[in-house]
Order: sequence, then C-alpha cells, then structure tokens
Amino acid sequence: MDELHVDFIVVGAGSSGATLATRLSQRQSGSVLLLEAGAPRHKDFWVRTPVGVAKILQDPNYVWRTNTTPQAHLAGQQIYLPMGKLPGGSSSVNGMIYVRGDPLEYDHWRELGNSGWGYAELLPYFKRLENTVLGDDALRGRDGPISVQTIADNTDPLTEAFIAACTESGIKRTADYNGAQYEGVSHLQLSTRHGRRCGTAHSYLESALSHPNLELRTEAHTTRVLFEGRRAVGVEFTQGGQVRRAYARREVILSAGPIRTPQLLELSGVGQPELLQRLGIPVVHALRGVGENLLDHLQARVTYECTRPITFNDMLASKTKTLLRGMQYVLTRKGFLATPSATAHANVPTRFEPERPGVKIQISLLSGSDRYASSKDFGLDPFPGFAIGFFQLRPHSRGSLHIHTTDPKVDPLLDPNYLADETDRAYMLEALRMSRGIAKQPALVPLVKRETRPGIDVDDDAGLLDYIRRTGQTSWHPIGTCKMGTDPLAVVGPDLKVHGLEGLRVADSSVMPTMPSSNTNAPSILIGEKAADLVLASKPAAASQAQVATAA
Repeated sequence: MDELHVDFIVVGAGSSGATLATRLSQRQSGSVLLLEAGAPRHKDFWVRTPVGVAKILQDPNYVWRTNTTPQAHLAGQQIYLPMGKLPGGSSSVNGMIYVRGDPLEYDHWRELGNSGWGYAELLPYFKRLENTVLGDDALRGRDGPISVQTIADNTDPLTEAFIAACTESGIKRTADYNGAQYEGVSHLQLSTRHGRRCGTAHSYLESALSHPNLELRTEAHTTRVLFEGRRAVGVEFTQGGQVRRAYARREVILSAGPIRTPQLLELSGVGQPELLQRLGIPVVHALRGVGENLLDHLQARVTYECTRPITFNDMLASKTKTLLRGMQYVLTRKGFLATPSATAHANVPTRFEPERPGVKIQISLLSGSDRYASSKDFGLDPFPGFAIGFFQLRPHSRGSLHIHTTDPKVDPLLDPNYLADETDRAYMLEALRMSRGIAKQPALVPLVKRETRPGIDVDDDAGLLDYIRRTGQTSWHPIGTCKMGTDPLAVVGPDLKVHGLEGLRVADSSVMPTMPSSNTNAPSILIGEKAADLVLASKPAAASQAQVATAA
C-alpha cells in the first residue's frame, strides 16, 4: 500500500480547505497534502462563466448529487441538495453571491462560548480574504484573493424597478450590506473578477500550487481517518482504483464540508456509539453531536410574467439573443452571462423581530416550475418571467445526517427537517406576503403582467403554506453538523480541535453553531483563513508511533 508522510493533511479542497492549505503553504509551516475527491474541472468554461451555474448543478462531474430523505413538513419532498465536487468545492458551483452575514450573529457565536469568533475579532479575516473597491476602508478589504464586485456596474431595468419598489414598500436602502449596515435593499455583491467566477480554486490555490511544500491530489476520495488511540495520525483514501494512506506529522484537518465531514468522522469511528456499533464500526471516540444540528435555508418563490422581454427566459428561448449575449460576454465580460440570475436582495426585519433583519427577499431574472427541471431550458417558463424568492435568515428547525452503511461512496441519510418549527412557518408566510407587497409597488407594477405562482387566488395562510411546502427548495446553505461550542452536542471547540481527540480539527461550514444570517460561502472562506492562524499557533505534537517507525 502506497504511503505518504507530510506535516499537514487537509481533506477537501473547497471553500475552506483550499484557503487553509494555501495559507499553510505560504507561511512555510511544513509540507501540506490537500486531498480532493473531485476532478480538476475548476477551469472549465461553464464553471468560470457566472450564468453557467444552471448547467453544472446537476452534473456529477462537478457536484455530489445528494438528496434529502422525504421531508415530513414539505409534503414528502426529497430535496436535491448538490455540493461542489472539484477544486474550490461549492465556491466553484455556487451563485457567487457574496454576503458576510449579520455581525450580531457572530457576536452570538462568541456568547455561546466560542471565544475569538465575535464580529470584531473576525473582521480582520473578512478584510484579509477580499479585494474590493466597495465600502469603507475600515470595514472592507482591498488586496485579498477574493474579488468582490457589485451588480450595480452591470444592472438592468427589472433590477432597478425591484430596488425602487422595495424602498416604496418601506424597506431601507443600504449602500453596503457587507459594511456598516446589513439591513436594507441593494444590488448584490458577487465574488467575480472581470465577469468570471472568483472561487477559492482560482483565487487561492492556483498560485499556491507552485509552492514545493503543497501537493494537491484530485480524484482522491478520503474514506477514513487513521487513529492511534485518541490521536489522528493520518487518512486512508482511494485514488486511481488503489487504496493509499497518508500520515501527518502534525495535524489532520477535515474540510470536506457539512455533509462529507460528519460522514467521514462516523466512518472513522467518531460519533454516536449505538449507530457505529450497529454498523460494526469500532468506536474510537463517542461524540454525540456528530451529524446533528443540521441547518439550511429553505427558499420559496413567487413568480411573475413580465410585460417586457428583459429576462433570462426570453433570452434563452431565442437562439439569436443567446448568440448576441454570448458575443457580448466574450468581447466585454459583461451582460447576462456575467451574472447569476439573482441581482438584488433585501435583508428585512419582520414583526416577530423588528430590531434586526429576519428574512431575505431576492429577485431573480427568470421564472420556472423547478430550478432543477430536466426539461428543455431547465424548466423555464415559455414567456418573459421573474421570481421574487425569500428565506428566513435564522431558521429554528434543525435536522441531522448520519451514515447507514460502511460504504463511503453511499450518501448519508440527510434530513434537514425543514419547517419543523412553527416559528419558521410564520416567518416564511410573512416573507411571502412581503414579496407580494413589493410586486404591487408603483415602480414594479408596470413590469408585472400577472402572478403565475402561487397565483392571486391563493391568499389564505393555509393555502400559502401549502404552496411553500410543495415548492420550497434548498438555498444550498447546509451548516452546523460538527458545531463549534462547549455544550454536550458540540463537536469542536473555538480552536476547531475535535473534542476529546488529538491531532484532528474540522475547518468548514459544519462548525458553524448557528446560521450566520446569510449565504454561507464568505463565512466558509473566513473559517479557512482563521483555521490557518489557529493551526500555526499550535505547537507541534510529539511524533506518532507510525511516524517513529517510518523514521527508523
């Protein structure tokens, strides 16, 4: 069996892992092995082109095609929840919407016992990772790897009408939701550079791979962590049909994401003892929180037929328009192909919590029955259309994921438990009514021909909630399955070390104890940045017996 010996092993080259491995290699901290299950497809045209997200989210060459269990509170729906499976991880396949989140939520993390994770302490990391001309120098980064740009530089009539309608409905305007004022409506900020996706594969890894102390292995699926007693000493992975092992002189860091990281821990004997014993997995360490505390944003949409042919629907329905837009993109890196379909959003308080934003309302320049429909043009309506989508920023419903087989190629049972909490249902109903109210404002009315879903005849709470249950889908923001904290279900501490074990950390969105009131990619990159500092602040541990034997 092939064996490798390095200082650090990072499992997963995604939003957090690519960032962490890059920073470790830059600081000459020792040798770093970065293992990625996916193929090196991060340079493909449709990955780099923002509108290409619609083409790649169902393609197993780019994503883990994961489905939830039937959702009891979503009319039995099994929600398709893809996650990136290539260098850059989900930063290579997401909608590129760049949102730090509500500063108050990071302060809440600190209140939960996670010292060092308040917003004031995290702000330097947010500044370190970004490169933008937006906002105030005191709050925004100017020379980081991730380019952040605003759609205001590439806007359209429908987006401007939505923003105006939001202000007419009483929603504040914010100049920079990643700066001093999170609440309000504004153009979206995107992680793009010159009209192309700017994920961690391009912004971090590409330059770091020239460092002699960093090795990236792709199509290398990690199947278990190797332990000596309570100390993690390496990993086992498959590559090219062969089983290989790698040993870490200092640390193993799991950055495989909120689904694969807890799966890997359980396959390695770390988790709920009764589950592991039932599957015949020797228990290395009992840790009941592994796979628990699963949170995600459930999104629903109100869709409209537009009075003018200014949406993605009509562009994609016309070969001539598509060709012209394609030529525009190639020549200028602007136009529809340079943006995802979503263009503006509003972070809005509700009557339940009027002092801070509780829901997000967002316009997308397309409409259809299903974002993942396999029919022609991805299920888009055959007429100009747009959608006003919404989700609760801090959902209360919590689910779980757990393995049900020892086969690492089989997805765990994934149950986000959407809408289980009555509070979430109330928030979603209010967000839907807010969305409808925005569409009725003078600025947007001239562009609305009719409401197509759920339709104006559906107006009572029961009917609207039924619509949300039948049509709600993921926003691709699962988190929390190896949460950080000090309570009995916490998996890691503020230093990201796994409780009760040595030589093992987790650094990805699975450690988030609560939802950061936002899209999760920017906070995931931040976790990679902070993890690098935490790892480098630790003293090297004594060599394991396997390493001593190898040295001899």
